[in-house]
Amino acid sequence: MALDPMRRPLNRAEQLKTEPRNQMGIKLYDVDLAIAEYMTDTVVPTVESLGEKVKIPVIYGNPERYKAVRKDGYLRDKNGSLQIPLIMFKRNSINRDDTIPNTMNRNLSYPSVSKYSKKHRYDRFSAMTSTQRPVEQYNITIPDYVNITYEVIIWTDFTEHMNKIVEAFQYATDEYWGDKEKYKFRVKIDSFDNTTEVGETDQRIVRTTFTMAVYAYLLPEKYDNQPTTQKTLTNKKVVWGTETDLTGGGGVPFSKQSLYNEYSDVIDFMAVRGSQEATYVSADSIKLSNVRLPRIPPELSDVFSAEDYFRVYINGVFIKPEKYTYVKAGTEINFTFDTGSLSVGGSYPDDLIATTGSLGYIVENTDEIGITGKFIELW
Repeated sequence: MALDPMRRPLNRAEQLKTEPRNQMGIKLYDVDLAIAEYMTDTVVPTVESLGEKVKIPVIYGNPERYKAVRKDGYLRDKNGSLQIPLIMFKRNSINRDDTIPNTMNRNLSYPSVSKYSKKHRYDRFSAMTSTQRPVEQYNITIPDYVNITYEVIIWTDFTEHMNKIVEAFQYATDEYWGDKEKYKFRVKIDSFDNTTEVGETDQRIVRTTFTMAVYAYLLPEKYDNQPTTQKTLTNKKVVWGTETDLTGGGGVPFSKQSLYNEYSDVIDFMAVRGSQEATYVSADSIKLSNVRLPRIPPELSDVFSAEDYFRVYINGVFIKPEKYTYVKAGTEINFTFDTGSLSVGGSYPDDLIATTGSLGYIVENTDEIGITGKFIELW
């Protein structure tokens, strides 16, 4: 089948699942939400009204609300009552931050590493076998830095309440607003404009307006149909091999690849290394599944025996080969342990006595049994 030259070939190694929270990017909605939540949860204090503590509500000034406020100077609910006390904020403008050279380079990214992965959790077997667990790495495109200005309007009944709110906002200026688990942005407030008005029903309204500058950064979810956050995994295992130069004598190749061909069995056998967690069968037996034993090369028959195929660990303790036997059955290896002999005439007739070459205890299904050695896993 002919390939489309305008379409990049599919790389299955790049098809990794990414959690939605890592694909959302940083949008204007995220900045608005971070500012609103921080004002509600941290900055805005509670005031006392009619003997009760009241938390002042914070709302966003959508076009309908903002038009009503500009026309009347205050905001009424659907029943026509004045909404006091109240805080309303509205995003006015977005400007590029010239203090940071922030031209968003789509070809640059910085890595963010997550050392914990639910798919590669820490266990004692991996520590025992010195297995390097892969970590998740997120390559994030450099964001675009901007200055966003907000207009904030505060209404209260009393000057005492207004003073308390203004003091809280003034104390929170030049701080980073937001959630530490999500996004945080630096906020700056320069001045406050205070006015006192008397409405149509002679109700006294204290109003304060101020402009708030937020130094934020934006990153779209996708650009040119490519995600701005790429997830990768580090290598789990590095395999060392042998590379031989078969050329010589002025670039003329040898007539025979004698170096590798002569020792290919030894090189391939030495490169085999397997590790697997065994399956519990009974109190004195376990098994490995989907494995194959390589043939011992004749050159190593004098230094390598069948007992050297495996290294068995129970709960992190190495078990000597004389304490078990194994039988190969197809793609399964069945291990049988010498758990000891029964006592005779004792008060506990089911007790096990550790004899020479025996394990001295029975195997339980809660034990962590790891096996390493010269076997090939068939997956």
